[in-house]
Amino acid sequence: EPYLIRLSTDASTYTQFQHHGMEFIYMLSGKVIYRHADKLYPLSPGDSLFFDAAALHGPDELVVTPMTYLSIIIYPRQ
Repeated sequence: EPYLIRLSTDASTYTQFQHHGMEFIYMLSGKVIYRHADKLYPLSPGDSLFFDAAALHGPDELVVTPMTYLSIIIYPRQ
């Protein structure tokens, strides 16, 4: 499932996302500190992150807004 995420200057952080599958994030604009479990990752345009989505995750700090990134979730086959 592909998503285009846009966060504006008045967006809130949220690090409690958790779901099945793997997730791939690709930054298009802006800057964020992204949390996955107990680790923090600074992401800028052109950076990507691939992780197990079962761990708590989400934007921890919105460094430069507005920001846009692709979030692609890959669910396990059943």
